[in-house]
Amino acid sequence: MRIFYDHQVFSLQDAGGASRYHYELIRNLQVCNDVEIELLIGLNNSVMPFARLERDRTRVFGHTTRMKAGMARYAANELLSSLLAPVHGKFDIYHPTLYRALPWVRRRRVVVTHHDCTHERFPQLFLNAASIVNTKRKLFTQADAIICVSESSRKDLLHFYDVEERKTHVVHHGFSPLQKTPGGGRLEEAPYLLYVGARSAYKNFSLLLDAFSRSGLASRYHLLAVGGGAWTTEEQARIASLGLSGSVTLIPKAQDDVLSNAYQNAALFVYPSLYEGFGFPPLEAMGLGCPVLVNRTSSLPEVCGDAAFYLEASDADELARVLVSTLEDAQGLAMKRRLGEQQVMLYDWGRTARSTLDVYRAVVTG
Repeated sequence: MRIFYDHQVFSLQDAGGASRYHYELIRNLQVCNDVEIELLIGLNNSVMPFARLERDRTRVFGHTTRMKAGMARYAANELLSSLLAPVHGKFDIYHPTLYRALPWVRRRRVVVTHHDCTHERFPQLFLNAASIVNTKRKLFTQADAIICVSESSRKDLLHFYDVEERKTHVVHHGFSPLQKTPGGGRLEEAPYLLYVGARSAYKNFSLLLDAFSRSGLASRYHLLAVGGGAWTTEEQARIASLGLSGSVTLIPKAQDDVLSNAYQNAALFVYPSLYEGFGFPPLEAMGLGCPVLVNRTSSLPEVCGDAAFYLEASDADELARVLVSTLEDAQGLAMKRRLGEQQVMLYDWGRTARSTLDVYRAVVTG
């Protein structure tokens, strides 16, 4: 079976969950004796070591570049792809890495991965939401099979798009645990609650700030935010107005060793997001022995199972109450730590690759 992956996501990002997804998929599929893989990554600066995947039956067409991720690099790789198309021949499976099926890729079947419906649920947050939705609609029509990363993401797909349910298949992501950092110093002197990732409106970070202020915990705990870039002017003003300037710390960008340290030493990881197609940060926390509190919404209950504490309503007073009760529950915290270590073992990239290969084979033989 010949499988082709294109440049799209790697042209637009150098790092991110979608890049890791395709890297792990290829890395785990290439061990199969009846599989040949070609990846046209093109001009790129990916943090994932795609060049190391080169094997007898795995060909990687790419070159590092100083060109920044974005539309200019995308356009350059589009041209490169069209010029190389005759060299590649025809593939059994074409698996686009983003929202378009490139017309010059000769293929028997198209399989796509649906991660989430963020653009559909929160169009006000994106300048190009309508364009992306239209592009996805066309792709889903062309697809012979659609892989959804959770049952929640499949329900969203069927809600927003006129897709035949028989074409959909739920294949959970695998999980790449962060390495423990023995001997690393604490990032905060005081005990702290931890938040990780982007702080877009639907991620509910502002709700966490309000709840942290109302809970009275700031006298005993700090709140540490990792990732997501520098504070916005609005965030700085909000933190000051809540009287939290001395109690909230931000690490705008962190390498894995710093992030691992943050998880290992946190009293509680708090993830009040309103929407996730899958959600890696709670699993990262669980893998490092950090108890987790998440919103009972979208894919989070599906992914976290019984290993997390849950917020039942996105309300600042309710979150404040849950924060206090959770931190006072020493027995519950210890139990969730144990359950979390078991939960992360359910998500394995080898299993993800095998299930994906089953989808490929089904559409080729069907």
